[in-house]
Amino acid sequence: MSKACELCKGACCESIILPISPSPTSTEFYAARGSVFMIATSTFAEVPARCPHLSQSGKCKTYDNRPVACSRFPVGSVMCLTAIERRRPDQAEAIRALL
Repeated sequence: MSKACELCKGACCESIILPISPSPTSTEFYAARGSVFMIATSTFAEVPARCPHLSQSGKCKTYDNRPVACSRFPVGSVMCLTAIERRRPDQAEAIRALL
């Protein structure tokens, strides 16, 4: 686990961030369940969904055998940085410095 991940403590594991259609129907649907925001020209939804494998201390309880989606999640990617900015705004600068 990277130093950035250790400091972050699972921001990416506390919600699901996914690209959505910018249509009013789609944005209204997701806004009622979480939040809708833009990254550059793309529309995204964030839906709260804490992973059951995330411990209270922010570590993965199944890290060595975690799902493929988790093991392939690119640390430092736009999605990673978005989760950090949205879930750890007070620590975002320090976490980014470790990437």
